[in-house]
Amino acid sequence: MNGQDDPKPKYHESQPSRPYVPEESYRDDHLNPLQRAEGGGPIRRVNMDQMPKPLRYFGYAIATIFLLGIVIILLTDWFS
Repeated sequence: MNGQDDPKPKYHESQPSRPYVPEESYRDDHLNPLQRAEGGGPIRRVNMDQMPKPLRYFGYAIATIFLLGIVIILLTDWFS
């Protein structure tokens, strides 16, 4: 040590030594026959940025209505 650079990088004990790489797709063994029948390939997450604008806005509207509905239900239950 003595003021010299240590060639080995130092990590905190809670810091991973290698970066976390998430899996590309989720696979459920029970859904494999259905995926083969549909021919759509493995299940992937929906990327809303790649959707056409009308479909994207419809998805955002449905999500907003759903979340507002939950908030209204919670508020009416809380105030009653």
